[in-house]
Amino acid sequence: MQSKKKSEQTGITALYCRLSRDDGGDGDSNSIVNQRKMLTKYAKENGFSNTRFYVDDGITSTRFDRPGFQAMLDDIEMGYVFTVIVKDLSRLGRDYVTVGQYTDIYFPDHNVRFIAINDLVDSDEGENEIAPFKSVMNEMYARDISRKVRSAHRIRGTSGEPLSQPPYGYMKSPENKKKWIIDPEAAEVVKDIFKMTLEGKGAETIARILQEKKVLVPMAYWQSKGLPRGGKKTQPNPYKWCKTTVSKILAQQEYCGDIINFKTCSKSFKNKTRYANPEDKWAIFKNVHEPIIDREVFEQVQKLIGKTRRRNPKPENWERNMFCDLLYCADCGRKLWFNIKHDKEDIPFFMCGNYHGNRGTCSSTHYLRADAIEQVVMLELRRLSKCLCDDEESFAMLLADKTNADILKEKKHIESELQKCIVRSEQVAELCIKCYEDNVSGKLSDEMFMRFSGKYETERLELKEKISAYRKRLSEVDEMQLGKEKFIAAVRKFMQMDKLTAPLLRELIDRIDVYEVTGTGKNRKQMIKIHYKFVGYLELPSLARQHNYREETRKGVAVEYVPNAQSA
Repeated sequence: MQSKKKSEQTGITALYCRLSRDDGGDGDSNSIVNQRKMLTKYAKENGFSNTRFYVDDGITSTRFDRPGFQAMLDDIEMGYVFTVIVKDLSRLGRDYVTVGQYTDIYFPDHNVRFIAINDLVDSDEGENEIAPFKSVMNEMYARDISRKVRSAHRIRGTSGEPLSQPPYGYMKSPENKKKWIIDPEAAEVVKDIFKMTLEGKGAETIARILQEKKVLVPMAYWQSKGLPRGGKKTQPNPYKWCKTTVSKILAQQEYCGDIINFKTCSKSFKNKTRYANPEDKWAIFKNVHEPIIDREVFEQVQKLIGKTRRRNPKPENWERNMFCDLLYCADCGRKLWFNIKHDKEDIPFFMCGNYHGNRGTCSSTHYLRADAIEQVVMLELRRLSKCLCDDEESFAMLLADKTNADILKEKKHIESELQKCIVRSEQVAELCIKCYEDNVSGKLSDEMFMRFSGKYETERLELKEKISAYRKRLSEVDEMQLGKEKFIAAVRKFMQMDKLTAPLLRELIDRIDVYEVTGTGKNRKQMIKIHYKFVGYLELPSLARQHNYREETRKGVAVEYVPNAQSA
């Protein structure tokens, strides 16, 4: 029977069901339908009310990032769930270490009662000495199943059966799922890509042409045809091809009619990440299906790709620039990309990654030479250091006035919004419970219950994300209040160094906004705005603005730095 403590609470009783391919040999006993029946019967007979099912169908037992399982954890984190019931421990998972962490640590820490019916596990009845051995046996079962699956996979792969989904341009035969046939519509696009490459067009140019012609990208095309594929499902622009997709198509030998198995592998049955296999471990079967591209054409394209591949830049230019991930476009908010041109490898530069010339939406490149931004930041930090040296007390007061005013305003706003979200989250939880009770009593039809519960579930998840984000930002704001001394210490560290380093740069600066160039020739100006760690954008007093600076960059380009405008 349910304990008095729990029966007096109105929290959710989570009924968790899971079925995967691993359970195929267990017959019908583990089917989702039968698990639902068993859990419903147990909950009813033992007085558990306000039940809610969380289901994962077709997901392996060694993974714990399952949608249903994660939804249940989300509700536990929000304080909605008081009891979790499963058919047996294997439904929770077959990784004994992770299962033990949930049953022995996570559930008790969140005051959640855990019941595994067939294994006679009930956390309210105290520890079950058999449970750890059950979990070990479940993992051994998963390991054995994985070994058998790998063996069968190896046999199929070495016999010439395709182990992967057909590439763009092919589809599975309706008569024989193990055979690929040409998808006429997509195959024409593949042929066009190879043809344009032979004509001398590069991958970026081809991607641009396909986008202009409004050709659906592979994922969007498969979705339009109702074909299941893994990968990113959302397509902000279903016609925006990228050069990597084009390059991948050009490199696929399968278009010659071949099957290539074992291109990738996994390192463990617990780790589902796929890693590239060396080519000597591939299994290649030629002329298995109808080719889209002649083998001679394919070889010609591979030679062209090899000749036109980007030359390796000089080692000193290939190193990751210290300003990467710090520069942002002041107009569109996107990061600036680090670039090196073939004909000017000694002049690395940054430009907006969202520039419309690269098929983005930003109207300007926001071009900025890497050596120029380095010089400007050095000059600004020297000016900052001079302020600190000349009058440390005034500098500290400047930081205090800046941070206290900004932080107090932001903190009040965040606290207000956070409280609103918490109150509404509690209201949504009560509405969910009321909906369920009305449905059980017959006051609310199943159709309306599904409609309302779906609406409230969506709102609950949105509120959860907002609450988490607000709490994180509050923590950051509190840290900012304590960050003034850290900032001064970082400035002092800079004063002791001969040159700017990446670690110190990230210790001092949060981000740099780069504006578009105005004017031409001698009147050319470009404003930047430096946002420092802990203090944000800092207006230095007029005392430090007495002079403009002019210095030569390493490549002989003069930079005139006007402090009051922060221009490069």
